[in-house]
Amino acid sequence: MKTLFNVPLQKDVGADDGWLPAYPSPPDFRFNYYHLLTLAKDNANSIGNAPNSDNPPTIGIVGCGIAGITAARELYRCGYNIILIEATGSIGGRHYTIHTDEVTDMEMGAMRFPFFSKPGSKNSVSEYYILDEGNCTLQDFPNPGAAPGNTGIYINKGYGPDNEYSKPTLIDWPYTPSNPSPPDNDKLKEVYQKVSAFITLFTQKASRFYGGTEWDKFWKNVSNNYEQMNVNDLVYTPAITEYQDDGWFGGFGMNDDQAQIFALIGSGDGSWGAFYEVSSMWFIRCVMFGFNSNLQTVVGIADKSNLPHYKSDVTDSKGDKLEPPLYKGIQALDEWLFYAPPPGSDLSLYDASKQSNPNVRILVNSPVTELQKDSQTGKIRINLYEDTIEKTYEVDHVVVTPTLWTSELSINLTGFAQSEMPSSVLSARNSQHNITSCKVFYKLKETYWENGVSKIPQILVTDEYVQDAYGIKWSDESGEHGVLLASYTWEDDATKLLAFDDDYIGSFLLNKLDEICKSTLGESIIQYVDTSEGATIIHWSIEPYFHGCAKLYRQRNWALNYALLTYNQVYSSNSKIYFAGENYSVEGGWTEPALRMALDATINILKNSNGTFNNGFDPNTNYPKYDTSFIPANTYPSPHFQKSSS
Repeated sequence: MKTLFNVPLQKDVGADDGWLPAYPSPPDFRFNYYHLLTLAKDNANSIGNAPNSDNPPTIGIVGCGIAGITAARELYRCGYNIILIEATGSIGGRHYTIHTDEVTDMEMGAMRFPFFSKPGSKNSVSEYYILDEGNCTLQDFPNPGAAPGNTGIYINKGYGPDNEYSKPTLIDWPYTPSNPSPPDNDKLKEVYQKVSAFITLFTQKASRFYGGTEWDKFWKNVSNNYEQMNVNDLVYTPAITEYQDDGWFGGFGMNDDQAQIFALIGSGDGSWGAFYEVSSMWFIRCVMFGFNSNLQTVVGIADKSNLPHYKSDVTDSKGDKLEPPLYKGIQALDEWLFYAPPPGSDLSLYDASKQSNPNVRILVNSPVTELQKDSQTGKIRINLYEDTIEKTYEVDHVVVTPTLWTSELSINLTGFAQSEMPSSVLSARNSQHNITSCKVFYKLKETYWENGVSKIPQILVTDEYVQDAYGIKWSDESGEHGVLLASYTWEDDATKLLAFDDDYIGSFLLNKLDEICKSTLGESIIQYVDTSEGATIIHWSIEPYFHGCAKLYRQRNWALNYALLTYNQVYSSNSKIYFAGENYSVEGGWTEPALRMALDATINILKNSNGTFNNGFDPNTNYPKYDTSFIPANTYPSPHFQKSSS
């Protein structure tokens, strides 16, 4: 997901209650899922137990991305029967690692994780699954300003934001991990400092309130002030220096020139213009609460040859072939959860599907067309195609994980009463916004930023149509030369590429990068690029079972967001439908909310099916509830808001 420059957050502040996470953590729902999972792991059991162990309820799970796999695995641990259904032929969803050869990977979807605020904080679901269970190898992701091979910024054809250079120049943003600093340009420093000042003021107060009883008041005040604003408003709103205990932190206080720089190139961290129409609440939820700090990428899992089904032939319950697990890249997490036994279990989710009387069925190449509620029995019929054959499965509960647009366009919901699937929920499902994104990768012949000769920085941030370019090396295996993410674009910048075929896009963008490097450094980047196989490109907006890469909502979308976010709490006991996945969260684009919502679905299924809970966890007393009665003020502009002229 889009990141801001690496602004350090305040030191973690937690409460004595083990069920409350430490700051930074998501603001809308303060619950320590890490603690819940660790208790189950330490006691070699599960979160809870399904009722009627001789004939437990059957759970249908639509989608085999990270949310679907996680929900299936935890419910399987609890003793439920599972039918895991995937429309495509592979697992992982937008955790999509392409293995171009034995050593070189390309992350076409998610590629960086926050750990709230760093690995070892023991404060996130990601840390539990990636490190505590999966024992995955991590490395720092080379974000702009935080890349060991440095960052170069190209703006205004290289002449700088104020035409201050007499010839094309790359603005230097050196790597200083112990003391993060702004880019080496006065105009960019101004932008950097304005955004940093807002973040610092906000996080100082948020960290103070997060673990205390005043949090709800604080967060409602913030929401009242910022829900009606988008990022563009936040950029222009005058800055303040003193907090008045009213949830108002002002804005960045930029003038037109500074706002244009931030739109085109951020403060050196890449274009934010594509996000100007997104709600300021998305920015606040992500940047202020840990989603943008100390980002890591997953290299894979060591000792792969000893891991379950490594490079083996694997099939679903129908016999359709799956990709053999390689436990490399971010997809290693999904493969671990799918193929490795969970704590306290002898069989993995996959192995359970291969038993003579399986309590798990796995169906790929099986797009769901309808979820139909039987008003007489309360059961739900899942109508789908197994390859080309129409099939129906009857289940007790269904977890829905596909993106909102996929759900709207592909899955009919029939037989549900207003008390089970109200129009507000359907409106939210059908009207939320999924952003477009495009990635263009090339294999490298040489890791140029490490060779001691090349002057080309590891990261290039530009105001050209290539936007950001990353040199990335995911491992130190012999023969690994890394990859060039030659272009990483969002929204309009990604949409404008759709008119061209991929062969043209690849060469077009690479040649532009080469032109930038030659004009500023007198050096060609193409000499380091393996062009023999062409570019590997993904356009998430035209992937048929995704229709976009992440949900980023507009301002004044609180009611729509909360209709989805609170659905499991409010309606699932009647409907037996549960939502999980980042598209149903308010921090779209990240893995952490997908994992959290999968666990929320698990807890609510246990509760609604009269299951029992383990390890001292009581959802009635330990699990918080959303305040569904609160709706932020919707007037615009805010009484505080006026355009900055500074």
